[in-house]
Amino acid sequence: MPRLLAVAALVASLSACGFHLRNALQLPPDLGPVRVVSVDKYSPLADSLKRSLDQVEGAVEVSTANAAEAIASGVDPTTAGANEGVAVLDILAERWGDTPIAVDQFGRSQEFTLRYATVFVLRGPDGKEVVPQQAIELTRDYLSVPGGSIGTESERELLVKELRREMSAAILRRIDGALSAHGRRQ
Repeated sequence: MPRLLAVAALVASLSACGFHLRNALQLPPDLGPVRVVSVDKYSPLADSLKRSLDQVEGAVEVSTANAAEAIASGVDPTTAGANEGVAVLDILAERWGDTPIAVDQFGRSQEFTLRYATVFVLRGPDGKEVVPQQAIELTRDYLSVPGGSIGTESERELLVKELRREMSAAILRRIDGALSAHGRRQ
């Protein structure tokens, strides 16, 4: 009985504070299918966005394309979807960087900041910007003790995967926010 009362009190307090689950991303019906275009043919971020958009209602046909291939074939990647009735999520840049933030008494770096920055734009089927060009930068700090540290590279690799996952979610949140702000969402 005390557990039941505790659960009921928790549910009541959550509803009283205004907590509610975030709705799933919904693309406007006039946007149509979305193509993810990246500067890197094998971009894990583009693949992650493709998988996420596959589950969005309204994004029935999602493909990953390469901006360099589009340019090589004579197609301007900024208007790649305009002739096909396809919206284009264009990942214009992806940058990684490690910055040392702490050194030991011998001048060797021990702590780093891992930075991941992306620039993207979403264009509608008509080629007009639905979500204007935006930059997102995510950072994480990690330790790298010089001289025989075990596990430092695997920690960095885990941070890279985490940042890619978070970047994909951040881009989708920005798209959702921009569409909501302009009243284009259902």
